[in-house]
Amino acid sequence: MRSRTTALAVFALAAAAAGCGGSSSKTGTLSLHLVDGPGDFQEINLHVLEVRVNGPGGWTTLSRPDQTWDLLTLRGGVVATLAAGVPLPAGDYSQVRLLLGAGNTVRLADGTLQDLQVPSGLRSGLKIVCPTHVGAGAAQDVFIDFDGARSIFLHGTGAGSWILRPVVRCQERAAAGAISGTLTTLEAEVSAPLAGAVVTAQILDAGGNPTVVRTATTGADGRYHLDLLPLGATYHVVTQPVVGTASYAARASGPLALSAAAPALAFDVTYAQQAISGAIAGAITPTATADDADEVAAVQPLDAGGTTRRLVVRTTAGAVTSGAEGYAMPGLPAGGYSLAVTRRTLSGTAETVTAGAPRDAAVAAGATTTLDLTVP
Repeated sequence: MRSRTTALAVFALAAAAAGCGGSSSKTGTLSLHLVDGPGDFQEINLHVLEVRVNGPGGWTTLSRPDQTWDLLTLRGGVVATLAAGVPLPAGDYSQVRLLLGAGNTVRLADGTLQDLQVPSGLRSGLKIVCPTHVGAGAAQDVFIDFDGARSIFLHGTGAGSWILRPVVRCQERAAAGAISGTLTTLEAEVSAPLAGAVVTAQILDAGGNPTVVRTATTGADGRYHLDLLPLGATYHVVTQPVVGTASYAARASGPLALSAAAPALAFDVTYAQQAISGAIAGAITPTATADDADEVAAVQPLDAGGTTRRLVVRTTAGAVTSGAEGYAMPGLPAGGYSLAVTRRTLSGTAETVTAGAPRDAAVAAGATTTLDLTVP
C-alpha cells in the first residue's frame, strides 16, 4: 500500500475547503480530521486520484495525490489529521469532490481481499457535503465521519461484486459533544467488561422515529466513546450486544441532552445474564440494482429512562446473490420487532431515498423467523 499519510493530508485539505459561499480578502484557518465507525470488514482501501473544491470561482483542483489508504485504521479514538491550519478565505464552505482511481479494495472478515467497485454515477467524483464556516482570523476544526460499515454492499457472486456507496457526514469540533460509558456483565456474581459490543447514539424526530447518528464499539475494557455529536440535540444511547455466540437484550438510556453547558455525558450498562435469542431473515423485493444500496433496520420498544421509546436495535445491509436479494439478523433476543428496508438509489450524481413500510415480527428462542420486505 502506498503512503497513506500524504493522501490523507491532501484529502483533508479538500474536504475542508469545500465550496466557499461568501469569501473576502480576510482569511482564517481550517484543520480537518478523518474518522470511521465500526464494521465487519478488516480494511477499506480507497485510491484518490484528484481532489477538487467548490469555491467562489466554481470547481478548482486542489491536489492530485494519486494515493491509497485504509479507512478502517481510524477507529476507537484514532484520527487522521488531514489538514492542519490551512489558510483559507473567510466564509462558508460546503462541498468537496474526490476523484477515485483504480485499485479500491475491501478485505472481508474472512481475510479475503475483494475489488471495490465505484458506481458510474460516482466516477465523476465522490461529493461530500461538508458545511462549515471559516471566520476571519479564526481557526476551524472539522471532522469527517466515514461510516464504512454502511458504505459497502454485496451485489453478485463473482469478481467486482462489492460496491462502494459512501455514507459520510461532517461535524465541527467546537459544535460537538460526546457520550461515554462502560458495558459490563455480571454473571455468577463475577463482573467483567463487555468488549466488542456495538453502541449507537440516536435522535428522535417529532413523530418519535429514530435515526442513528453515531456508532462506536466497546474496547477491551468495555468502554465506549460516542463523540462528534452535535450540541443542542437530545440523544438515546442504545446497545444490543452480540459478542461471539453471546447475545444480550437491548438497553437504552433516557434522554441525554448535549449542550455547551453540558458537552460530555455518561451512560453505563450492566448485563446480568445472556439473552435467549433467535434470528430474522428474509428476501427484499424488488431486487436491488448495482445503483441501489439497501439497509434493514430492526426497531423495538425499549424502556428509555421510564418512558417507552421505539429505537433501532440492529441494522444490516441487503445482499444480492444469484440474482436475488436477502438479509439476515442473527442473535436477536426473543421478542417483538418492527423491520423496514430503506433504499438509496444513485441516478447520475443524485441520490434518492425510498423507505418501505415497516413489518412486525416475533423472534422465538432458537428459531429463525422469515420476514420478507418490500421497497415500494
